[in-house]
Amino acid sequence: MVRANHDRATLGQPAYELLQGHSQFEIRHYPAADAVRIIESNGRSAATRSGFNALYSYITGNNEDRQHYEMTAPVFQRTCGSNSAPSQSSTTSDLMDGDWEMFFFLPEGVDVASAAAPVNTRIEATTLGERKVAVRSFSGRWSDENFADEASRLLTSLIENGFTTTGSVSFAFYDAPSVLPAQRYNEVQIEVE
Repeated sequence: MVRANHDRATLGQPAYELLQGHSQFEIRHYPAADAVRIIESNGRSAATRSGFNALYSYITGNNEDRQHYEMTAPVFQRTCGSNSAPSQSSTTSDLMDGDWEMFFFLPEGVDVASAAAPVNTRIEATTLGERKVAVRSFSGRWSDENFADEASRLLTSLIENGFTTTGSVSFAFYDAPSVLPAQRYNEVQIEVE
């Protein structure tokens, strides 16, 4: 994996509105945001490695204009296809297998129209639509088991508090791979009504 080195406090991040705070999660509204995206197969772990490397290559100049873009946070990853709707009975493999989308948000002042065309034809500039999401933050390793456990905890909390999920499970990574797992800030997000 490419070793991006950055401090999350210095990176541009998508704005959001905090709608509600709960003891185990919060509800946020995100407006539409421009990003570059790649879809990867073979499960979340494999998609993380290859997707991150491809998108990092794009922002560091592997694009038609040889344009370099500032790293932003988070690196955003979500399920797509048949594994997109979580349930309490979902297993780790139910949640982590299949196809995954990975996004790097474009820095301020760059949008879909002005972003350099990718050399890698599997990458596309896109707009991630407006979202209302439940968010649970956590630290630790970026393992499938850790993420599945956190998604399950969030889903249980949502059900206990009367929320209905409407979309896919997403993960947001805010730190560089060089940050020790215990010091990482990660989020699991699930879209809600």
